[in-house]
Amino acid sequence: MPRPETPADVDAWFGEHGWFPGRDVAEQAAAFVAEVVEETRDVGFPVEPFAAATEFLAEHAGLRLTIDARREDYLHIEPVIVWDSTAEEIAELSRNLGVRLFPVGWDSSEGEVIVMDERSRFFCLHHTGNYYMGTGKYGGMAGYGYPMRDAEDFYV
Repeated sequence: MPRPETPADVDAWFGEHGWFPGRDVAEQAAAFVAEVVEETRDVGFPVEPFAAATEFLAEHAGLRLTIDARREDYLHIEPVIVWDSTAEEIAELSRNLGVRLFPVGWDSSEGEVIVMDERSRFFCLHHTGNYYMGTGKYGGMAGYGYPMRDAEDFYV
C-alpha cells in the first residue's frame, strides 16, 4: 500500500475496501463495542465507549484495509483485545495521556492495536512502545506507519 498522504488518499484507500461516504454499520459496531467493553471489564481494566470512537466505528467497522497484499497484512477496523495484556496497556496509556481511550482497530502484521481518544487522536500500541499516529481519520491514517511520534510526547 502506498502511504496515504491526503484526505483523498485516505478515502481512496478506505473506498477500495468497501467504505463510502455515509456508510452506516452502527449495529455491527455496537456489537463489537459491547464485546470489548465486557471483555475488558472481565480482565479488570474496563474501557468505556465515547462519541469520537463510536462515531468512527459506526462508519468504518468491519473494514479490512490492505497494508501489504503479498504478505497478507491488513488493518482491521474492529475493536478487539489482541493480547492478554492489551486491556492493561490501554489503561496505562490512558492514565499517562489523561484521557479515555477505546480500541478501534488492529494490524494483523504484528498485532498492533489502534486506539482512539476523546479528542479523535489515534495511537498505536506496538510491542516496541506506544506511538501517536495523528488526529482525526485523515491525520491518523496518513500518520499510520513509520516513523510515528512517541506517545510519551503527549503525556500529561
